[in-house]
Amino acid sequence: MDRLPLFISRFSGAAGRLGGIATQIIEDRLQLLALELREAKIRFVQALLLACMGVVFSLLGLLLLVLAGLYVLPPEWRLLGLVVTATVSILAGVVVFSFLSRHLQRKTLAFDQSLAELKKDTICFSTKN
Repeated sequence: MDRLPLFISRFSGAAGRLGGIATQIIEDRLQLLALELREAKIRFVQALLLACMGVVFSLLGLLLLVLAGLYVLPPEWRLLGLVVTATVSILAGVVVFSFLSRHLQRKTLAFDQSLAELKKDTICFSTKN
């Protein structure tokens, strides 16, 4: 009869330690998830700013196209000035959009590290030690 309380005591102690370890693992994974969420938010804001800059330069190209035709050049040079100004502004917009595209392709998936850690946890707990 004395063995049963000892067995229950050992079992509850092991269950408590296992629960503590599981809680610590979950806490670590949630902290990693929060960090990756912050990084994803920063990347989103950067991409949004680059997209806005591309739109601004493209619209600036159209605006300069109209203004150059109306005010800047003498009549015999207006067409050439219009084409040059519009081309430079539109090329600036294209460069910003290509930079945005490369920036987005270069980044890893959001929560990639969390997924990798969860896979490691699954492998660790599924193998027989």
